[in-house]
Formats: sequence, structure tokens, C-alpha cells
Amino acid sequence: MFGIFLRYMDYEDYDHIVPAIGIRYKTENEFDPEDVIIYYDLYKKKVFEGILNENKMGSTREFTRAKKYAGNAWIPLDIDYGIAITGILDENQVTLPVRLSVSAWNEPNPAFHEDPIEMDGTVTVYNLTIGNTYILLRYSSHRKVPTKGDVDVFLRSRFDEKHIFMADDTTYVYQDTKKIPSTGCVYYRCIPMPGDGNAT
Repeated sequence: MFGIFLRYMDYEDYDHIVPAIGIRYKTENEFDPEDVIIYYDLYKKKVFEGILNENKMGSTREFTRAKKYAGNAWIPLDIDYGIAITGILDENQVTLPVRLSVSAWNEPNPAFHEDPIEMDGTVTVYNLTIGNTYILLRYSSHRKVPTKGDVDVFLRSRFDEKHIFMADDTTYVYQDTKKIPSTGCVYYRCIPMPGDGNAT
């Protein structure tokens, strides 16, 4: 997530917050001024790309105002509101990789008092062992999600829903029957069934 300036707005620090969904780089652990950031602007269903250097995507508020056309978005040079989400906290590494996709690419804007919507969630679990049984847990608050401990710690936690499945492939796709409110949060963790070979 990072803040951007937009040509038609005038906030001093940033105008809009957008999610970065990828980076195309030349060297994995080294910055290159031609690296490309890939992001959504959350206004339309379109992927944008920007070259990550000061001349092509950096700006100050004054510079953006002075340009007749300032591109899709400019990253503020004088202040940094960007955050990187590098993954979940799982000190004992008992959970499996999980990805959530929702049915709506946009959502109502609470700043304009638009009514919230309910979205369908599709959960994909990765790195499964075929033939083993797993438990997918759903939480409505990050405060309820364990950050360390074995599978029993997760099973004793205050999850809202539990889905048990046997892997017939290395990935598993689950269509959650419980809706996800656009004004809320939802968290998923997948753990091996206690007693299976890879449960710890």
C-alpha cells in the first residue's frame, strides 16, 4: 500500500492510497531506477504500471499542480506513507500459504456514506500433501489469530468458522459460504490435522 498524488486533487501529503500488487525488477535484492511497480488505483478495474524513479513517478505537490498532465499517479518525494505487508506472523511455521480472492473488485466508499456490501470469498491453500487432512480456520479479528504455537494452539483459538478437507492435489480451492462484509476484515489460517504426518 502506498500514497499517491493525483493531478486533479490537492492534499499536501498524498491524495489517495493504492495497493501494489507486484514489482517487476532487474535484480531481486537491489534497486534499479527502471524497476516497475504494478498497482490498482481502486477507481476502475485496470492494472497500472509505473517506473520507480524520481523523474518518471516521483513528485512534489507543487510539481504535480504545475503539470498539465501528470500521469496516472505520482509517488510523493517529501513524505513516505508506504507500508509493505510481507506475510503473516507464524513463529512456529505451522500454517500453510493461503490466498483470498473476493467477488468485487471495488467496494462502497464509507466517506460518501455508501452502504456496505457483502462479498463472496474464495480461499486457495497451497503446498498441500496429497492424502493429508487439513483444517481451514476463519477469524473476524486479527486479535484472535495466534502468532505462535503448534496446531493445537490454533484449534484452541477463538476462530469463527472451521472447514476440514482432505487434499487431492497440492492446492485446494474453497468457496466460503459465509459472506465477507466490505466494512469488515476476515483472516484465514490453514493447519494440518493433528495426527497427520506433517502436523507439528
